Amino acid sequence: MIDGAVLRLDPVHDAAPSIVRIGPWAAALRPRAGGGWVIAVKDGFVLADADLRLEREIRAFDDSRLRMNDGACATDGSFLCGTAGPGAVGYLFRLDPSGAVSVLADGISISNGLVADPLSEAMFYVDTATRRIDRLRLVGGVLAEREPFADLSTSEGLPDGIAADADGGVWVAMWGAGEVIRIGPDGRQDARIELPTPHVSACAFGGAQLEDLYITTSQQDLPRRDASAGALFRAQPGVRGVPTLPFEG
Repeated sequence: MIDGAVLRLDPVHDAAPSIVRIGPWAAALRPRAGGGWVIAVKDGFVLADADLRLEREIRAFDDSRLRMNDGACATDGSFLCGTAGPGAVGYLFRLDPSGAVSVLADGISISNGLVADPLSEAMFYVDTATRRIDRLRLVGGVLAEREPFADLSTSEGLPDGIAADADGGVWVAMWGAGEVIRIGPDGRQDARIELPTPHVSACAFGGAQLEDLYITTSQQDLPRRDASAGALFRAQPGVRGVPTLPFEG
């Protein structure tokens, strides 16, 4: 993220990983339906081709206190991404396939995990400072409803990136706790994957049948050198993920 680089990894075909630097900041990336990528950068979005060559820049805000963080596509073909900043001064943005940018929500502190609920048209969403997962419902490109789905205030660590499985569960990277936990469709924790380093930042399903859960970690703010910090891990949680929704623009 802070290096502005995108790591490309294809373990299914055993291809060597590659790194492409797209600029000073690369927060989130999703595929475009017609080929290429949509990428959240520090103050907005860029559209890129399949080789990550930039085609279009779309600025979303002009506030040096904020930076884009995590993002994902919704079932309507839009791309959602929120900001992180000093307190509840940020936003959750929606990039329409037309290229128009709108604000879905304000008062955001550290916008993190976003993923579509495979059992409905809703989105699961994490604003880390709230220590919960919310369910968002969009109607006509507008946030019509935001309701709590899972309270994580008594869990160790802070909720960060998330991924959804085909059974309706949400896997949550818990920053500071060295674990990824699963929240079932009933909003309760029912599984846990332990990592050898505390700062677990995100997770995503991959593999030929989406049977693998890839887990990212960070070296940020660790008081001593941790050989596992910053590594990418792979786990097999016993459930499968769902295909990533594309951006229709």
